[in-house]
Amino acid sequence: MMEEDRAPSALGCRFLIYPQAPYLSGYEKPEPVWISTPPGSLQAGPANRRMYVRDPILSKELYEFPYLPPFVGATHPPAEAGPDGHFDHLLPGTRQFIAAHAFASAQRVLDIFESFLGHEIPWYFSDTYDRLEIIPWVEWRNAQSGYGFLELGVDREGEDEVSPFALNFDVIAHEVGHAILFSLFGAPESGLSGGDFGAFHEANSDLISLLSFMHFDSGLDRLLRHCDGNLLVLNELNRIAELTGNRQIRLAGNSRRLSEVTSEIHDRSRPFTGAVFDTIVDGFHWRLVERELADEALLDVDIRELGEAQMRRLSSFTADAFRARPYLFKTALIEARDEVALALARSWPRLDPNTLSFTEAADIVCRLGAAQSAGLAARFETNFRWREIL
Repeated sequence: MMEEDRAPSALGCRFLIYPQAPYLSGYEKPEPVWISTPPGSLQAGPANRRMYVRDPILSKELYEFPYLPPFVGATHPPAEAGPDGHFDHLLPGTRQFIAAHAFASAQRVLDIFESFLGHEIPWYFSDTYDRLEIIPWVEWRNAQSGYGFLELGVDREGEDEVSPFALNFDVIAHEVGHAILFSLFGAPESGLSGGDFGAFHEANSDLISLLSFMHFDSGLDRLLRHCDGNLLVLNELNRIAELTGNRQIRLAGNSRRLSEVTSEIHDRSRPFTGAVFDTIVDGFHWRLVERELADEALLDVDIRELGEAQMRRLSSFTADAFRARPYLFKTALIEARDEVALALARSWPRLDPNTLSFTEAADIVCRLGAAQSAGLAARFETNFRWREIL
């Protein structure tokens, strides 16, 4: 059966999403994306049974206990489906498009990780709220995920340059990542500030963002073309939550060990993020060698300590091989993505928030990786040990 002949409910609903922030070269146009909700189950907003959008007309105070959802003030007209039940007719630049983009991005991230787990992820706030409330525009240069809500601010560069975080898929994925993690393993009884809990949350929310971006088919095509198959150069995969002016919140590709970071949670998160990113790259390289797309010498490269001359040689080699067989490179990267994402996602429900540490989490990831393949477990263990996590 041809795809266009299938019932709409079998495919879900169609939206337009920017895989990366639209001010980045190559990502100026949004692309069609399907979310799991059938058109008939979506309401204006957009809204479904898991989340809904409210776009306030007047400036809104940030949610902070006891000021929590629902928002009951005046709102902009909601985004509405077209005659075919889909939302991909909305024009970029309108408030309705921004609202739909925030909604679809959040739902897509949830769809991806529910797929890896094989079941629905109940919201951790479900005793109070049935649905996540999304506020797509607040006058604040940040974004936050909280008890029953997601609020997205704006990045301003001068009076005329306004970049809503509601159009930044990385930012949305990171914040939805926090909600997913709280839903899967809860919070410690002693609060969020002790031990590795906060840093672990930041690391894994970054990884949820990174892995979610890797589910854009065109995103992987552009990624591999831009870096000619060398994931170690600075690119849209290892930049997390890119902002204007070539700034980024954090880098997934880093060489920090636990002994080299501070206690600040974002800084302390970097070794774990880096170890998992390295495992994706190692799995990608292993597949290239196994399929005779690269020389075995690629496996001897220490990807964390490449000098400039080594990086140039590696880039030159991968560029030639990639240009000859780009689709095989892409397949190898997708497989490396999925094996790592599956081990991570399966580890989260097994964590105890009261005793959570990077070491405990890494040990569980390695054991789950071993259930998939000995090679994956070895790659995880090598990278966690190098980062001083194991």
